[in-house]
Amino acid sequence: MNADTPSYELGALLSDLEAPRVLVDAGHVTRLLTGVIVWAPGDYLPDDPARIIVCTGLGGDADQLGPVLALTAARVIILTGDEIHFSAPNGVDAQPHTLISTASSAGHVAAVVGRLTQTMDESVSRRLASLQRTLSQALTDPVPIPALLNRLKRVTNATSAVIDQRGAILHSTGPVPRALLFERISSTPADTQSLSIDGWRGVATRIADLTFDDQHSGWLVLTSRRPDFPDTYSTSAAHVAASLIEASQRMSVVAREQERAIRASVLEQALALRHERRDNELTARIAGFGITFEAEVRVAVAILSRSPRADQRQQARESLLNDLLRLMTAAGHPALLTTRGNGVTMLIQCSSSTLQRVLAAHQDDLPPLHVGIGRPLTRSEGVEGVADSFHDAQLAARTIRRVAVSQRVMAYEDFDFATRLFADVGLDRMVEWAKDFLSPLAERETLMSGLRAYFELDQNINLAAESLSIHHNSLRYRLAKVEELLTINLKQPAAISSIFLALTAIDLTRQPRTIRPRTDAPASDIGDVAASAAGTQMGTDHPSGPGAVIPSES
Repeated sequence: MNADTPSYELGALLSDLEAPRVLVDAGHVTRLLTGVIVWAPGDYLPDDPARIIVCTGLGGDADQLGPVLALTAARVIILTGDEIHFSAPNGVDAQPHTLISTASSAGHVAAVVGRLTQTMDESVSRRLASLQRTLSQALTDPVPIPALLNRLKRVTNATSAVIDQRGAILHSTGPVPRALLFERISSTPADTQSLSIDGWRGVATRIADLTFDDQHSGWLVLTSRRPDFPDTYSTSAAHVAASLIEASQRMSVVAREQERAIRASVLEQALALRHERRDNELTARIAGFGITFEAEVRVAVAILSRSPRADQRQQARESLLNDLLRLMTAAGHPALLTTRGNGVTMLIQCSSSTLQRVLAAHQDDLPPLHVGIGRPLTRSEGVEGVADSFHDAQLAARTIRRVAVSQRVMAYEDFDFATRLFADVGLDRMVEWAKDFLSPLAERETLMSGLRAYFELDQNINLAAESLSIHHNSLRYRLAKVEELLTINLKQPAAISSIFLALTAIDLTRQPRTIRPRTDAPASDIGDVAASAAGTQMGTDHPSGPGAVIPSES
């Protein structure tokens, strides 16, 4: 026998066989063997005494054993399956052979011999492959991570648990000392830790966070109160299971991103739908995600109050989308979400008051937001009304972003007369009209700022002038120039409403601003100086209106 050839004792083989029975014992129980020959009548029979002979296909005929028994060198002969009904043939006692019967099949005997003759590296490799195969099968379960932990519990005879970064147990197969474990595993950045806490022994391995590089989302912990735990096999099992949890989470992320992309695509189609188009197919696709127009549907736009840096914008929007999707799912309201601009747009099946309650209940879990909620949609509006509700929501979010310091949410029902007019006519069209109406002031920013301050401060000339850090007579001069260029009278209701609507339309497309007195007022323009030098009179009752400037007679 070659010293490098793996060998095994016959006794080790018998311990793994089913119902072994020694028919003839030649004293070979401790004999070292190296392999196996599966033999059927008519087959070639190699002359290798170190290999056992497994006989099959004898058909119950003892005479078929003749070629085997005729071998002169002592052999170990095993009869399998139906051959166990043989009794020892005549003359076998005089032979040097050991004859054994077993209920195991020839294939099983060969597999046992193969396992016994493995090298250490082969044995470890096969064992780990078997472990990974066993644990990997859990990924086909509808709830893969709990199924994986249950399999891990069976193969290691230990309690397994997944603990998140905050110390909460997400999944567990039994009781574990959560507080003690979390205190220990969170105190070190090591990827794998051996644990020995208050009689509990185990191993903890980090689970990578798929959304952030070099971060982790929690730990897989394997614990037992056995003094010899964990062994090498259990530690390997923990590493394999942690990798499979990461793979499961990665598949979930991919599936979630694919579903989100589909949902976002459907929502984008609805937002872009033209009024005259009737799209039954799109309505059916939206219904496939649980949203029907039999009950109230709204479009909502959530915009981050604080604009993130350019390199963080995408991450901030994705985080907001995930937070809102989690809240709507938990509240049981079907929704389609997509990222747009500096926020998230939602098509959601619920009323405005319900959505506001959900947002208010979880405002501490969300970043500061400005939320606009569009008009309600039911069967009469259908999917064709989604674009209108979306424009309402945009208008509401812009309105509170521009003028409301503390208000977080505005719904279509909260619109004043002018804002509702914008909503029904369309903001883009109103802006186009406003720019055309105010075009004579396009290059006169001094006049525009004076006009805007005058209306934003309730047409109070003194407060408006103070906010601009100019004399009130200078503001009167500016307003008179506005009247002249626009051919209007700022005392007439029609002119007042026209200016108000035009300024509001344009301001809704501007960045948020707050009127406050200037501390470094620039020099007044030539018109202001001329008006001041002329010693103007302040007469609000002049028929030309509040912008009239009456020079003194020289």
